[in-house]
Amino acid sequence: MSSHVVFGAGLIGSYLGASMHNLGLNVALVCRAAVKNNLAKGVVLTDYQEHYAQVENLNFLDSEILAKLKPEQISCDFLWLTVKCHSVERALLEIAPLVNKNTVILCCQNGLGSDRPVKNAYPHNTVLRVMVPFNVVELEKGHLHRGSEGHLTIEQANRPDISENLQAMLNSELLPVSITNDMQSLLWAKLQLNLGNSINALADIPVKSMLEQRGYRLVIATMMQELLAVSKELGLELPKVTALPANLVPHVLKLPNFLFKLVANKMLAVDPNVRTSMWWDMSQNKPTEIQYLNGAVVGEGARVGVPTPANTRIVALVEALSAPSSKHEQGAKRVKTALTRPVSASQLQRLIRQH
Repeated sequence: MSSHVVFGAGLIGSYLGASMHNLGLNVALVCRAAVKNNLAKGVVLTDYQEHYAQVENLNFLDSEILAKLKPEQISCDFLWLTVKCHSVERALLEIAPLVNKNTVILCCQNGLGSDRPVKNAYPHNTVLRVMVPFNVVELEKGHLHRGSEGHLTIEQANRPDISENLQAMLNSELLPVSITNDMQSLLWAKLQLNLGNSINALADIPVKSMLEQRGYRLVIATMMQELLAVSKELGLELPKVTALPANLVPHVLKLPNFLFKLVANKMLAVDPNVRTSMWWDMSQNKPTEIQYLNGAVVGEGARVGVPTPANTRIVALVEALSAPSSKHEQGAKRVKTALTRPVSASQLQRLIRQH
């Protein structure tokens, strides 16, 4: 039986690992002590479609023990890297004992570019990008809930059997899985939706409540239009990751509330508890992934000559209100702001309209 290790098991990684264990797969989780304590007595998995599983006897690998091992002392066929984007480079040293010459490394980060250091560090291994479209919340201790739709999507490997075997192993009601031949375009399509993560974090309310307010939707729509302009300049054709084509999503977001509720009922079909990972990071005063999300749009826009003022200002605001994500950023000059969380929709609209 193939062996899996989920490294950096937070909410997404824990849900992924518990789903694998529920399917009878050989999987171990590497996570913080607090996460291990929450999961050690068993896990309840649920989703927005009311699927349910009770998962017992999860396997854990302690990082202290892991650091003393060599690759030949542990079997790891598939390594799922589920740390945040800004933690990938630090994780590269810690995962070394898990990586042998045949280990497939799967990068499950949001945004763009976090797989590059992994490929640089392990040029002879198969490194695949994975798109995670759904949110996971912990409703109570040991209860992980997938609150939104979407298939975990794995990049097609040079050897097709790798991705296809993974899909066959993992695909289930609690964890639907698909494969893509164009991960770059898919990640840009996912990035379009993830631009709203920053607004959710700043608004300090659940995603559903945010989407019900047109003011917040107008800000998100403006950022999305900038992304679409950049992706067009890059020659990317974004696939549908919602019921609507990518280019129509901003127009729907701009609709008056009563029309939006009629047209976009699927967008609102999210669990009322769901908040984005960036909300969790800001609320716990942790570094955010803003540079890999809205910051990626700003960076690519500058490279191809497409202005992105709304995303630029939102990046600056998030960075001003959150913990620095690196030693470099700790020493960097940060934009000062009089705004504090929760930031209202009208405040955000004024911010992105500034000249």
